[in-house]
Amino acid sequence: MKAVSQYGPITLVGFSDKPTLYRMILPQRGDVYVKCGADILLNGLKTDLGAEARCPVCRYVTRFHIVKRRVEDLAPKNPMLHVVELGMGAGHVGVECESTHIFDKKDCLTKWLSTYTGKQGLVLSLPEYMGSLNQRLPTKYHEQEHHSITTTQSGSRVLEDRKANHDQL
Repeated sequence: MKAVSQYGPITLVGFSDKPTLYRMILPQRGDVYVKCGADILLNGLKTDLGAEARCPVCRYVTRFHIVKRRVEDLAPKNPMLHVVELGMGAGHVGVECESTHIFDKKDCLTKWLSTYTGKQGLVLSLPEYMGSLNQRLPTKYHEQEHHSITTTQSGSRVLEDRKANHDQL
């Protein structure tokens, strides 16, 4: 694996030169690690990819593809994303990767949340979060390279609804 954050003309979001829980499989590039589950979805806005996310609780691997900005072939079928988005000024939001994970099942998410003391996050399915990103980000999405914070445009009703539901788990 090369330690570069470019994939053709695309700058990869959340690139890590060390193995993480989150791996993308890019055509003509191979394996690329990113810092959090949201990074996989953000990169899926720019290119089709395969992905593997290891649950931080049980270590089970969730596999999926992103094709034409849509999540497909989820295995297991219902993984959950906990994402902490941070306001970054008008029209932008940051993603705190240290608190953003993909869980293979609700039980793992519930167990993790029982000891989590960080900022309140949103809990969504992967297709729901991808849909909210598609609503908030233009088709010609261009992202500046980041390290632990990812900036995106904000304004999704789905995310606001999920904030209210977060504590109900």
